[in-house]
Amino acid sequence: MSQRLIPNRPFPPYAFLPGVNPHPEKEGGHMFGIELECHPLTQDNFHEHSDYHYAFDLFNFGYYWESHVWWEELWHLAGRKGELADLLKGLIKLAAAGVKMKLGHEVPAKGHIERGIELFEKVRNHAHTVEFFGVELDRLLEELHSLKETPEKIRELQIELIR
Repeated sequence: MSQRLIPNRPFPPYAFLPGVNPHPEKEGGHMFGIELECHPLTQDNFHEHSDYHYAFDLFNFGYYWESHVWWEELWHLAGRKGELADLLKGLIKLAAAGVKMKLGHEVPAKGHIERGIELFEKVRNHAHTVEFFGVELDRLLEELHSLKETPEKIRELQIELIR
């Protein structure tokens, strides 16, 4: 298990799974009535961006749906196009794969992993770098290629963030 990036920020009371526990944004859910207040992610602030870091904590500790929510908010703020948006969308795809595997849906999980690989390769090729917004792309891609064959191991995937 990786070390927490934002150790003083509590995790939600449960990791959401459709059909298993209350939807976080609906009545009775742990995010009901809460508006996300997030500022855009930039090259200048990603080292200290607490919401970006918190999303990695959520993912690395199995809160896949919740990590997706934060990365999706940042994706919208990034304009949904360009290298940063593609990185965030790739992370969103990995979170979706985590949810699918927790539900035992291997085929859709593999599809999300494959789409994540495509997005991370696109970022690496366009940005001409192996590290982008703190993510070591080559290392992550290597791990994801092995996950295509064993998607159930996504629960063991720890995405480290270089700060």
